[in-house]
Amino acid sequence: MISQPASGVARVVRPALVFLIVLPWLPPLLAHVPVLGSVGGAIDSWFSLHCHRETARTFSLLAVCWRCYGIYFGLGAGALLVRPTLTPFAYRIWVLVAALILLLDVLTEVLHMRPPFGPLRFFSGMLLGWPVGVALVLACRPVDAT
Repeated sequence: MISQPASGVARVVRPALVFLIVLPWLPPLLAHVPVLGSVGGAIDSWFSLHCHRETARTFSLLAVCWRCYGIYFGLGAGALLVRPTLTPFAYRIWVLVAALILLLDVLTEVLHMRPPFGPLRFFSGMLLGWPVGVALVLACRPVDAT
């Protein structure tokens, strides 16, 4: 089998997803850099639309909370490594189980059954983002010629 060159979409999707690993670090890093501070501000505005960024749930050097960073990291790492390669059904099961774990993490925290714990928030987000990153990259790859 001869592999076709990557499509235009594949050439953009994978690097864009991998860039998500560093994107939440940029607003704090660029905040005091002339000209680039406005770029950091625009990125920060995007994050403020979907992340609460409560102090107890956020690492101070990130523009998002631990869970959101876990999702971004998982999307990027999954796209970077493209492992494991599973069937579409297996990815669906992984995403379903990960969503349930994330929901359990949210509920136990909201119901005050435990305090906010950054590493658990990161892990539950990463567990959900990883298979989505892998699946997006695989979905953008051209079909091998036979």
